[in-house]
Amino acid sequence: MKILRIFNNNACLVENHSGEEEILLGRGLAFQKKNGDTIDESKIEKKFIFDASNVDEKFNELFQEIPVKILSLSISIIKKAEEVLGTTLDQNIYISIADHISFAVNRYHKGESFNNILLWDIKKFYPNEFAAALNGLDLINYELSVELPEDEAGYLAMHLVNAQHSGSQISETVQITNIVNDLLKIVELHFKKQLDESSLNYMRFVTHIRYFSRRIFSKSQILDDKNSLIEQVTENYPESYLCTLKIQKYFAQNYNVELNDSEKMYFTLHIDRLYSR
Repeated sequence: MKILRIFNNNACLVENHSGEEEILLGRGLAFQKKNGDTIDESKIEKKFIFDASNVDEKFNELFQEIPVKILSLSISIIKKAEEVLGTTLDQNIYISIADHISFAVNRYHKGESFNNILLWDIKKFYPNEFAAALNGLDLINYELSVELPEDEAGYLAMHLVNAQHSGSQISETVQITNIVNDLLKIVELHFKKQLDESSLNYMRFVTHIRYFSRRIFSKSQILDDKNSLIEQVTENYPESYLCTLKIQKYFAQNYNVELNDSEKMYFTLHIDRLYSR
């Protein structure tokens, strides 16, 4: 692999054996190297393949600012998170996590702290990601001799949620968390009864809201099945359907989205499960 650009001693842009451009991370990977030199591939810890147009000054600044210890720590945290979550995360998570840890540690040393107003929601709606983030937080505090608060685990969890949906933005994850919260309130107010958060049907409903919300942001709703059972569902579950109409109004007013018959059917069935089983 031939070096095209050196970001720092531990990160560089190369042309791989297939002629593609990659960003490589590894301790001492580019130490005493120059453009045109070859890389010791045994030192490679992580590879990123990007379009050449994306490898710009932003990456150069990022790698110049982040210490190699944080880059290596980020790799360990993400690999462990992938094991916990049973999935492969989008490769951009390596950049976003390293950048976030570096920023959080700098704030810690300056005595600055930000409360995570979504912490409770993140714990509630993304328990697996939060558990993985807590593991990461413990590792950060131990390896970097800091005492970052639990709020930071919430921020890390949001990055992990985001990285399971390639191309999404953290702001999108925040919006989806708010949508979940809003819809649960609509259902509870409609039935005047608190939801059982420990039930399987509760988690199914939350999962449905998440994926429906992501389809909104990706502009890919469920195709409307003309043979859907919406009329039968409306007749059999009238109260749940009325609640669904409130949800439909919520999406129309807040996101300019209309639920089709198939989507209304799914919401109605999920809501019925919440209160009838």
